[in-house]
Amino acid sequence: MKRFKNSFIMISLLLILLVLASCQNSMIQEPAIKISYDSNELKVIHYFNRNNKEKEDIEEGIKDFMVGKRFIDLPMIDFGEKIEIEALNFETTEFEVYDYIVDERGNIVSDYDINPLILTSVEDGNTEFMFEKIEDLERYYDYMVEEKSIHCLLIRSKINKSSYAFATLVLGQSK
Repeated sequence: MKRFKNSFIMISLLLILLVLASCQNSMIQEPAIKISYDSNELKVIHYFNRNNKEKEDIEEGIKDFMVGKRFIDLPMIDFGEKIEIEALNFETTEFEVYDYIVDERGNIVSDYDINPLILTSVEDGNTEFMFEKIEDLERYYDYMVEEKSIHCLLIRSKINKSSYAFATLVLGQSK
């Protein structure tokens, strides 16, 4: 009986070690991107594949990101500037870019259900798009900071059949 018990313990330990070794080799790295304009890197808010579809979840991420910061200190980008997106540790053929106007409390005040800008041309893992002025921007004048509009640029991408989202906050200004 004692011999059976010792054999059982040894086999159990070997199985546990095999399971632990296989877990160590298959660590999954969360996707990461780099967003920049004019060689200036913008801070990225990561939504991953959870909590990236609902307006409330996106607003919560904005509010969490802005704790201890002032909206006036966000990077200023002139309308018409190119913004570059670089996938750092994954491959994709398409990005969706949503441009939302945000108030100083982190709430999305523009229409949430907008059509995204679809970017499919990926060159060397980098994608570029023009930061354009929203047509009815005057409508959001009350939400501006020192006559600059607060923009949440939400970027979505399908990675391994999951939708991941990233965002950055910038102040838009006319040249």
